[in-house]
Amino acid sequence: MAESSVFDELVAANARYVEQGEHRVLPVAPARQLAIVTCMDARIDVFAMAGLALGDAHVLRNAGARVTEDVRRSLALSTHLLGTRSVALVAHTRCGVHDPEGTAYERMSQTMGRAPADRDWRTFTDPRRALRDDADVLLAWPDRPDGFVVGAYLFDVDTGRLEQVVAPTAAEPV
Repeated sequence: MAESSVFDELVAANARYVEQGEHRVLPVAPARQLAIVTCMDARIDVFAMAGLALGDAHVLRNAGARVTEDVRRSLALSTHLLGTRSVALVAHTRCGVHDPEGTAYERMSQTMGRAPADRDWRTFTDPRRALRDDADVLLAWPDRPDGFVVGAYLFDVDTGRLEQVVAPTAAEPV
């Protein structure tokens, strides 16, 4: 595939989207007052998996579905300006950030031909433990709003099923 052809396809698909009248103007606030933090993995269709419609939830994606500083920044805006009150953390099986041998940095160094930038790559050895840890981070997060609830789930990419790892838990009032 030529380098620009994927972009040509993107623009052509957008033209069809507009021509077919599929675009809708929706409110900026999520209708279900929900944010979902999930992985960037292309196998996860967040809206279909969770029975959501466009406009129901904010979806924040990154490698490994980790609660990073940028996720907290986005959640602060979502909760305090747009009314979000619930966050579902959704990691998944067979994740590329799952690093039980602790070799991700070395493997990246090999593929890059040099050492990658010095940062916390947020890899994990146990996805359930990572979900519990990240749920704890959000439940103790100083910028959380009153009435803030966090739940955490593991999505099985082979079966499509969600496994509850952390039951929906209300944070203590700030």
